[in-house]
Amino acid sequence: MTVLSETKARSPRLALALLSLPSLLIAIDISVLSVALPRMAADLRPSPTELLWMNDIYGFMVGGTMITMGALGDRIGRRRLIVACSAVFAIASAVAAFASAPWMIILTRAVMGIAGAAIMPASMALIGELFPDPKRRVSAMGAYMTCFLTGMSVAPLLGGVMVEYWWWGSVFLLGVPVMLLTVLAAPRLLPESQTTVSAPLDVRSTVLCLAAILTLVATLKWSVNGAHPWEATALGLAGLLLGLVFVRRQRRLEHPLVDLSLLRRPGVGRALTVLFLTALLMGGTSLFATFYLQSVLGLSPLVAALWQIPSMLAMIVASNLGPWLGHRIAPARIVLGSLLVMTAGFVPYVFIPADRSGIAAIVVGGALATAGIGAAFPFLMNDIISHAPQELGGSAASLAQTANEIGIATGLVILGSLGTVVYRSHAGQADGSWVDGFRSATDPGALHHVRDAFVAGYHAVGVTGVATMAAVLLLYVVRRRPSAQ
Repeated sequence: MTVLSETKARSPRLALALLSLPSLLIAIDISVLSVALPRMAADLRPSPTELLWMNDIYGFMVGGTMITMGALGDRIGRRRLIVACSAVFAIASAVAAFASAPWMIILTRAVMGIAGAAIMPASMALIGELFPDPKRRVSAMGAYMTCFLTGMSVAPLLGGVMVEYWWWGSVFLLGVPVMLLTVLAAPRLLPESQTTVSAPLDVRSTVLCLAAILTLVATLKWSVNGAHPWEATALGLAGLLLGLVFVRRQRRLEHPLVDLSLLRRPGVGRALTVLFLTALLMGGTSLFATFYLQSVLGLSPLVAALWQIPSMLAMIVASNLGPWLGHRIAPARIVLGSLLVMTAGFVPYVFIPADRSGIAAIVVGGALATAGIGAAFPFLMNDIISHAPQELGGSAASLAQTANEIGIATGLVILGSLGTVVYRSHAGQADGSWVDGFRSATDPGALHHVRDAFVAGYHAVGVTGVATMAAVLLLYVVRRRPSAQ
């Protein structure tokens, strides 16, 4: 049973606005680092492994701890958790802004990821309390998700402006005033909300879940950065073993950290898989688009960000157009059409050239891909919630958010690793990354060679995107047929 204590919201709309601010910032932080990464890499000189960890540790910590932090908020109070984690987020952001070594970026972004994982589910739960009327609640959830998508969209432009006129650390300072405002205003604008839960939080499940995710990610990193095969194999087996132990524990517990029976429901399992794979592609290709514009074409961060505005606008428009069309067209047809549009978005990357004409591929491909996922996302989320039992609706929503966050971070690792392998093959190198190649190219001939090798990696990523989307389309069509009969 849910209990409201202390105070009720003075104004639900003001409370919603306050809750949306951290979600906007969390979304920005997921993707803004890719804009600052070239300048940051040139300054801090990370190794290839450190470079990948700097970029994706935030998303993995968000995805790996979100379910746990949601359960923690139920027990200690959602407003209390939002206030505490907003303060932690602000402190970690300030430290990251003035980091002098790659490990400082990795550590502070890990802390920011855990804090962000706590804020998002607690905010969604509070919105349910603030808007008890179902219609108003749906509208409020829509506004919250629109704010989140807007943050993902404006991050390249905002980051480009800040890196252009200040320094790369300024992108982290965005979090300080927003989170401090949340700390100060939340006690006055938000009600306290917590659920009476008899079972304690299962710490072992929390540790197993996070350890399994990070171990498997480390396996990918080691295998692409020159580790001995037996080392990568041993680490991968350890990650799989931890994952199996986690799954077995969830099946045995009376009150598991996550109810895995949801995955056996066709609607939930299908939608989660689609969310994960599409997020994987979006997360991975964003990294290549940024390096292509800045390192291959030599554009400044600001100009590179301006060329990504069409993708930003396409996602915002599509995320509102999709639900509007849902009143006139069957949702399944909208999702299928949206996934086809997204598939078309990865085709230009297969043929992208190493000269300025490639800007058209970035603009067209990015706009199609973001429009496709923007229109499909609300319906995929609805599929997950509607197919889950009412008593498991919260668990289903947490799984959806976790699949999306882990998908983004996994894409950065898998597609980043694929691009690195292809780059090394074309560059004739046994180790190193394109960051090292662009930095060390001192004459036009060497720079041309590095550009061609990087673009070859980009082509491989484009082929992977098209092939993966073909599998997603097949999965969506085939798995819908039984329920449609």
